[in-house]
Amino acid sequence: MMMRFCPTAVFVVFAGLSSAMADPPRHNVILFVPDGLRAEIVTQETAPTLAEIRDTGVNFANSHSLFPTFTMPNSSGMATGHHLGDTSVFGNVLYAGFPIRSAKSARIAFIENDDILGDIDEHFSGNFIDEETILHVAHRAGFNTAAIGKLGPTLIFDHTSRDGGESVIVDDATGSKAGIPLASWLSDALKAANPPVVAPSRGDNGKHGNAHESGTNVANVTQQAYFADVLTKIVLPKFGNDGKPFVVVFWSRDPDGTQHNQGDSFLKLEPGINGPTSLAAIRNADSNLAAIRAALDTLGLATMTDIIVSADHGFSTISKQSETSPAAKASYTNVPASYLPPGFVAIDLATALNLPLWDPDNDNARVEGGKHPHDANGFIGEDPAASRGESIRTMRTGLSVRIRPLRS
Repeated sequence: MMMRFCPTAVFVVFAGLSSAMADPPRHNVILFVPDGLRAEIVTQETAPTLAEIRDTGVNFANSHSLFPTFTMPNSSGMATGHHLGDTSVFGNVLYAGFPIRSAKSARIAFIENDDILGDIDEHFSGNFIDEETILHVAHRAGFNTAAIGKLGPTLIFDHTSRDGGESVIVDDATGSKAGIPLASWLSDALKAANPPVVAPSRGDNGKHGNAHESGTNVANVTQQAYFADVLTKIVLPKFGNDGKPFVVVFWSRDPDGTQHNQGDSFLKLEPGINGPTSLAAIRNADSNLAAIRAALDTLGLATMTDIIVSADHGFSTISKQSETSPAAKASYTNVPASYLPPGFVAIDLATALNLPLWDPDNDNARVEGGKHPHDANGFIGEDPAASRGESIRTMRTGLSVRIRPLRS
């Protein structure tokens, strides 16, 4: 099921979920997703654990992402086995067509957020994707299930169960009011040991920089060490003792998050995402995978557990300058001359259409000349509160325009 479409699949070890679920009496699967990892960057020097798995396992050399640059569309496909025409997740930002309570009642929202995903699910009868996820199916078939890692795609793997009674969900929001509740056995174990109940923030790794200040120079080590510890020290031992087969997803924010924020190329293309900070992020993800493999060995689960490694998409270094974009010809207080501002696609489309541009991340305030959308999202049209509209978002890795609202 998973193997037909693994988005930017880096490599696969042994068998897929379909064979695991059909192979009694005990067989386990771990899906490890190094977000934004390029297959060609993996070598014995950059990522020895990933390289070993690729070289000794099954390598799907010609696989590709469902959507080149965005995590949430690819995660919806990986979580369900369905293409985007079925899941309707066409971007990290979606136009929902109704006021989203957790997004300050905006109709457009960045959906890497547990509360926002819950609000959209509630509006669409409990499941806005309208397809079953592999963890939901596995749990119903008697498997233990867990999804751990990056906020957003982690929850997608079992987003319809929000009480902690089905899959273990541990992400950036764990321990906060926005987080999915933990089962009592997990919260008790976290309280009694290290790691703590509350997930750590990204710290300096979350520093994205701007036109006047470079971004981060550290990988997402602390937060991901927490996720790896929760899995290897608490979840895997519990699942092993239960004697039931399990399916686990570990979604590593690195290298993607660090590559987005890396400060090695401040206002220049070199070294880009091949710089030391991005390479540290790749090593960080590799170390997480090594820790998972070591835990499987220690617990006696290695021979009965298949590991699938699949990136959601690739990554590239791009120039943010343009000689033709109307947005680049304007002057902004926080953008160097001739550089593209956040939301330049929205600005250029609104200019070409001669329509107003509104900022859904700033209470639908109109984006006037010399201004740009706060978070690169834009609503184009005469009325930002209209029931239908367009969502435009620019990302450092590429561009996307989403015009189709979700199914109602």
